[in-house]
Amino acid sequence: MRSTRAFLFGAGAAYLFDPRQGRRRRHVLRDRSAAIARRTARLGAKKSRFVGGHARGVLARGRRLATGRELASDDVRIVQRIRSDALRTVGLSTKDVEVGVEDGVATLRGTVASRSLADDLVGQVSKVPGVRDVAAMIRIANGTGT
Repeated sequence: MRSTRAFLFGAGAAYLFDPRQGRRRRHVLRDRSAAIARRTARLGAKKSRFVGGHARGVLARGRRLATGRELASDDVRIVQRIRSDALRTVGLSTKDVEVGVEDGVATLRGTVASRSLADDLVGQVSKVPGVRDVAAMIRIANGTGT
């Protein structure tokens, strides 16, 4: 066993310290080792971010269950959240769009500048907690409705 290790060590030393090719072999070994170390570090960072995000989600879910806070349930709260969050995110005011909610169904009426703005508004309103569906009766400024 000892002689096998000594043989392998000697063969490795001869391979790396060969007068003609040893320098190139040492540099290739160094470069490949550094590449493996970088890939391993990146993979470790990705996995740690994933685990951290998962832990934050579990903690948030547990905190919500422990405090017993319910998400917006009544229609008045939902209207307030739509006005404060969704309209502000899209960049519209309450003068542009009228918001109504009945049994979790949000109704939007008004005029916006473009179809993409209307689509963004509907997307943001559908993300508001408590909104089950969105009925958009929005007109585009050039005269066509959605």
